[in-house]
Amino acid sequence: MNQRDYRWLVVFGSNLLLLWLYGLGNHALGDYGVYLYPGGLLTVYAALRLDVRNGYLSTVLTGFACDALMPVPFGTSVALLAFVHTTVFYGRQRFPREEPIFATVAALVANLFLFLVLSFFLVARNPRPAGAWLRLFSDLIASQLVLGLITPWFWALQNRTFALLRQNPETARRTSA
Repeated sequence: MNQRDYRWLVVFGSNLLLLWLYGLGNHALGDYGVYLYPGGLLTVYAALRLDVRNGYLSTVLTGFACDALMPVPFGTSVALLAFVHTTVFYGRQRFPREEPIFATVAALVANLFLFLVLSFFLVARNPRPAGAWLRLFSDLIASQLVLGLITPWFWALQNRTFALLRQNPETARRTSA
């Protein structure tokens, strides 16, 4: 029996859910001039728990979704998320990758990197680049705080989704009920 491997779809669907929730949050916070960025969290689960093929597939598709939502050149988010995915994936053997605390730290570091790189892209378009950095710094602090709070929930959501599907995220083997 040929069983198809759809682990990438589970992670990609969870990432789309997260992007939607962040979009709702950003819409609600728009009156206060705050923007939240979830980039680091979008790559961590795929890089720490999935194999190369499924992890890259979910990360690249998530990057395309991010490119559709952000005012950056097409492919920027794909390239940046793939770079972060590669970095975390090849360093994951040294760390306790099943732990939500490590996932939170990895997501915060990845988010810091992604936010700063994207900020350089976006500040160049601003008519007053010096004034934009204070706003970006406050957005970074808000993003990191929210990301630190929701990473354990998002990690548990993805683990629970795989448990409901009775599938191991790392090996794609069926687990017992």
